[in-house]
Amino acid sequence: MECRMWNAECRESPKTQIQNQKYPHIPHTTFDRRMYTFPMRVFQPDRYLLSRFVEKNAKLLTGHLLDVGGQDGKRYRGYFDHVKKYTVLDPGKEYKPDIVASAEAMPLPDASIDSILCTEVLMDVFEVKKAISEMARVLKSGGHLLATVSFMGPLCDEPHHYWRFTPYSLKKLLAPFFEEIRIEHRGGFRLQRAQNWIRYWINRLGLYKRPLLGRLFSLVSFIRFKLASWGDAHDKSNANKGFAIGYNIIAKRKR
Repeated sequence: MECRMWNAECRESPKTQIQNQKYPHIPHTTFDRRMYTFPMRVFQPDRYLLSRFVEKNAKLLTGHLLDVGGQDGKRYRGYFDHVKKYTVLDPGKEYKPDIVASAEAMPLPDASIDSILCTEVLMDVFEVKKAISEMARVLKSGGHLLATVSFMGPLCDEPHHYWRFTPYSLKKLLAPFFEEIRIEHRGGFRLQRAQNWIRYWINRLGLYKRPLLGRLFSLVSFIRFKLASWGDAHDKSNANKGFAIGYNIIAKRKR
């Protein structure tokens, strides 16, 4: 259900190096030889930024956590050793989630979940208002929602890629159920351009099926990411703020 773009990403601290040994699927923030493993992964700025957002805000999610549209749940589970229970809900039986169901119809009691994670999913849900209503229904009062959506990028998960969201549409969708809504843009003009350039060549050259070329391209991708990150970090203009790869969302269920 979630748009999945395999990549080699980065991580630096000893703590996360240990975490990587326990959860090898989690991206790295150091560009090392561990990226040269299968399945083939190519560095992409967006996957790096998504991982950083989840890692930075993981402590907001506590108790019984529901990963909505999380496929097999492996991508971000390593950030949540502190929660009491980690449950994955996804419509894809092939991923073997804990609950096989759609975001629009969750077979869960009202107010039965303490926290919700929903990354890169809402674009692929046609009845998006119903999905948000369902997340609000099962989430306990005061519980946090951590979510992400894409904005400027190629189609993925076709033919089930239905929507693109702006901060304004997101606030209108969330406001009936959530408070303390914070929406931040992910990347600026240079990073979204770098991400789309990288993704174009991954698709054009079939890099996931060409390991040697894919590994070499990852080096180029990483360098372009660093340059784009520096440029966006030093560009405080409103013009730059109008561009984004996507948006990150933190919201609290109304009491």
